[in-house]
Amino acid sequence: MLSVASSLDVPAQAPGGGASTEVEERRLSWEGYAYTARIARHRAPVTEPLLVLGGSDQTRYSWVRHERWLGALGTVVTVDLPGFGDADFLPTEHGIDFLAECAGHMLRELGLGPVNLYAGCYGGAVGLRLAQRYPELLRRVAVQGMSDHIPDWFAEALVGWVRLLEEGRVEETAEEFVRCFVPPPGDRTVRKHVALTRLMYRQFTAQTPRDVAVTIERNRRLLAHEWYRRAPVPAVPYLAFTGEHDTLTTPDMVRSVAADLPGARFTTIAECGHLAHLQRPQDFCDLLVRFFRDQRPEDAGLPYCGPFEQF
Repeated sequence: MLSVASSLDVPAQAPGGGASTEVEERRLSWEGYAYTARIARHRAPVTEPLLVLGGSDQTRYSWVRHERWLGALGTVVTVDLPGFGDADFLPTEHGIDFLAECAGHMLRELGLGPVNLYAGCYGGAVGLRLAQRYPELLRRVAVQGMSDHIPDWFAEALVGWVRLLEEGRVEETAEEFVRCFVPPPGDRTVRKHVALTRLMYRQFTAQTPRDVAVTIERNRRLLAHEWYRRAPVPAVPYLAFTGEHDTLTTPDMVRSVAADLPGARFTTIAECGHLAHLQRPQDFCDLLVRFFRDQRPEDAGLPYCGPFEQF
């Protein structure tokens, strides 16, 4: 699936702007495709490093502002895998398994593991495949906006977007894209709806020709390869969640994923759609920090969460 690359109304100052944070970037290569990892080491880590695998339009810099809160855990690793950000262009022939193998390669090259994993949307498919292929590399896993299938209506939309982009109709594609990811609130409260709509449209239409080519190939990849695989996963703590108003990966769809994860917790974030990390960024990070610190968020009475369900 897709996700927008920036943040809304998050404090501009990145965490650890002083000596408490050390940031390193490593250029790596997997099967001939170059990619880049960003490692932000925060002082006094309290748990294993956190690996962030975000949505398809996100880059390793999309989470810098979230580090204001996620940095409370310790080291935060973000990455432009092949076909993302400024990593090498990745042809459609390489699917989710290739990306999971690359993520495993990165963790081994960096000497990390086991790690905590946040995997959202497109990154959710990669993250769960990583768990299936390299269970020894993971300690806790949180998945957001992840479904066990690509809905027929969305698959049709992807085909249409590819055609429009190939014809150079970027603005028309942007309008369709925004309607898919930011549905109108109607009689519901949907946080930052207007601002998010503007941001997504502006970012989509600002794509360079290379960006457009990457977007086309990424959409084709979703349709050409197995999105979700039911296979054994490690017996580690799992949290599955999405926005209560998510229409792309609905709460029921994410529940189906949670049911495949041993002992998983499931919840929703209130007043959000598919992009909870932009609509309620601090609350989004608070939920993750509590989970990765084994603080049982279901016992905290979190006002921004719906009921927690245990699978």
